[in-house]
Amino acid sequence: MDARLAAIEATRFNVVANLAFTWAGEDLAQPVRYFMAIANAPSPTKDALSLGLLEGALDPDGHGLQGVLELTAEGRLLVRRFRRRAGRGFS
Repeated sequence: MDARLAAIEATRFNVVANLAFTWAGEDLAQPVRYFMAIANAPSPTKDALSLGLLEGALDPDGHGLQGVLELTAEGRLLVRRFRRRAGRGFS
């Protein structure tokens, strides 16, 4: 794994955990419909988009955002690694 992904994994744990939660029980290659109630709120999902772990767009919907998002290859890699670590208690 390259240094950039290792840094994301080490310093942006909340972003990777959020992706793992969003795709829990889901095929990592399938897109998901995402809804955010407050558009200007901080969000690990918006961070994942800016880090290149997700692709798609969040479009305005009232005061919130919605869109179809999918994991990039890097996002899938980090979620798989997170799941493996979670399965062994993050040791």
